[in-house]
Amino acid sequence: MSGPIALTLGDPSGIGGETALRAWSALGQTLPFCVLGDLVHLGDLGARLGIPVRAIEAPAETVAAAGEGLPVLHYALERPATLGRPDPANARVVIDMIARAVAMVRGGEAAALCTGPINKRVLHEGAGFAYPGHTEYLADLCGAPQPVMLLAAPVLRVVPVTVHVALAEVSRLLTPDLLEAVLRVTRA
Repeated sequence: MSGPIALTLGDPSGIGGETALRAWSALGQTLPFCVLGDLVHLGDLGARLGIPVRAIEAPAETVAAAGEGLPVLHYALERPATLGRPDPANARVVIDMIARAVAMVRGGEAAALCTGPINKRVLHEGAGFAYPGHTEYLADLCGAPQPVMLLAAPVLRVVPVTVHVALAEVSRLLTPDLLEAVLRVTRA
């Protein structure tokens, strides 16, 4: 693997921070990854869990820092996060972290991208997020014409033809052309 995995924090008031810290605790020495997130926020969470964090300036520092704590590329929140209370003031930072992580992968600084859960409503309210979800935003950042989501488990892989739409809309949106486009991307 060339470079670390870039992990975005997601909504700072959600489970992304704790998930990242616990993942480092379980995998930090064997699977190099860094988190794009607020150092103070992650440091506070880490202190509560007894898991250290380490600031890094660039993804290339991940492996060296991972021996001491969760490597964090700092993105300052607009307002301190309160767990369980999403804040639209932090929406722009969440969106910027995702864009930077994609740029890291596309530029060869990171080998892959893993995203923490976002709160789409808060992103829409706080920053005018123009996408129904991660899938469409990632596709736009990468210039992909047809966003496709793959859900994978050890014995099953599923590619929904429609994503981030109300169930009542599926029958109207499901067309032979859309099905063919999704199948072509999935096959590629």
